Amino acid sequence: MKGYLRLVVSDKDNNIVSQRCGGNAVMLSGGQMLAQLFSGGGTGITHMGVGTNDQVDTQTYDIAALSNEAFGESDPLTGDTEVGIVASAFSIENDTVKRIVKVSLRATLPPSAAVGTIREAGLLSIDSDERLLYNRIVFDPVTKGDDHELTMFWDVSFPYGDLQWF
Repeated sequence: MKGYLRLVVSDKDNNIVSQRCGGNAVMLSGGQMLAQLFSGGGTGITHMGVGTNDQVDTQTYDIAALSNEAFGESDPLTGDTEVGIVASAFSIENDTVKRIVKVSLRATLPPSAAVGTIREAGLLSIDSDERLLYNRIVFDPVTKGDDHELTMFWDVSFPYGDLQWF
């Protein structure tokens, strides 16, 4: 399984102000979420979020949530830091050459959300009983003003076939 994020901050005229791209790490809670789905329980990915923490993941990948704390000289983000993902934002593509099933999804935080310095992003599974951080990526700081939209585009690839090489 492999995930890739393209994060874009744009102004009111749709001009790109800044962007970040990169691969993510799956958290322990993300692996547990997939195991629950595999066994007929749990909730799939429902939200995207951002945070302020740029600390790299430990070898245990047990970070349970994105942070919205003051970090260094930066204040916490103001406004919502998560956005729900509507069903129509997901698309699934089968690549028979690479033998992967790719899920693409996107969501946008409006101008009033996540204002400040952003250093991390992730996909979340949220229901009334549980809140799980599926994956996380840390990147160079991005400053989002209250006149900017932030859109996250995720591609998550699942290999299939003989996975002895995996």
